[in-house]
Amino acid sequence: MRKATTSFLALGFALLAARAAAAASLSVSYNVDVGPLTVTVVKLSLDVTDEEAHAKARIKAAGMSRAFSEFGATAEARTRIAGGQPEPVSYRVTRDQSDMRKVTTLTWDGGTVTYDPPIKSAERKAKLDAALAGGVIDPVTAVLRMGTVGESPCPSTHEVFDGREVYELALTDKGMGMATGDSAWKGDVQHCSVRWTPIAGRAKDKGVPGDSYDVDFAPVADLENGRKLWLPVDMSGKIKGLGFRGYVTKVSTRDGAAAE
Repeated sequence: MRKATTSFLALGFALLAARAAAAASLSVSYNVDVGPLTVTVVKLSLDVTDEEAHAKARIKAAGMSRAFSEFGATAEARTRIAGGQPEPVSYRVTRDQSDMRKVTTLTWDGGTVTYDPPIKSAERKAKLDAALAGGVIDPVTAVLRMGTVGESPCPSTHEVFDGREVYELALTDKGMGMATGDSAWKGDVQHCSVRWTPIAGRAKDKGVPGDSYDVDFAPVADLENGRKLWLPVDMSGKIKGLGFRGYVTKVSTRDGAAAE
């Protein structure tokens, strides 16, 4: 699955917060289906307060996809919340495939991001660094901004860096509705269309076209400033002509109780 989709799903769903609490410790599970088969399972944990958020996701291949790739990844992020505006602090992804491990680390200091490992291609690095100079955020901070800044997640636009690619997520309003299907969330949702467009990195250099996905956001909490906290609960689209869907299967507090 394209890494832009994986990062948005994994860390987006990790941020499902408690329905009516300023601080929460949650565990979240969801599936990613391609066609009729579940190909990826994600186990996530989240700790969020008024000042910061810490999210960790463990991603594994599932079902028949394991016969083709023993892929696993762990993503961890810290976000600072100052004056109601989420700001990135750190983002780390460890990818395991067969007997190979790759670790990517991002750190922000005063709005400036540093990343490791460095980009080997001098030309690609120059393009990437130019894109970073305009200001970027990690996938976790992007989802938090979608859900906390403004009256609704869409319309909004965010430039995101995952350590390999800089890309734009542009959200368009598709109206309100009710959750359908087998997602663990039941209730009102905001339908949005999300356009993923590469800005710098391998995908941009190879001429990979942008993709569009449908995402449902739910008002999962009331904020102290009187606004709702909108976070993603369902996502669908196509990958190489095959339909995919990511959806929450379980949300529980750290003591094991199901979140209401």
